[in-house]
Amino acid sequence: MQYHLQVKGQALIATLQGELDLHTSPKFKEELVRLFEAHATITHLIIDVKGLSFVDSSGLGVILGRYRELQERGGRLFFVQANPQIKRILQMSGFQKISEFANSTSDVLERI
Repeated sequence: MQYHLQVKGQALIATLQGELDLHTSPKFKEELVRLFEAHATITHLIIDVKGLSFVDSSGLGVILGRYRELQERGGRLFFVQANPQIKRILQMSGFQKISEFANSTSDVLERI
């Protein structure tokens, strides 16, 4: 999996490509944790999943862990450009109850 992380104001934007699974999620988690620790002002996580082709329970666990931290900071979790397959996985995992789905990162940035 390839990913790009960018802090923009109070948001951390993660753009994902490939598969977020047992093999790739530990490094992704490590980078997210590092950025959350380095930037106490991060209150929102925007995950662009347009290029994500697969996510398993370990990948969902990484995202859920960051969601819990966002809650402590009073922030929100957003998924952007979810294709039908990934959106279905996220919804079946209950993420529609704790996150928002959006069409673009710029839409989310305007709202927050």
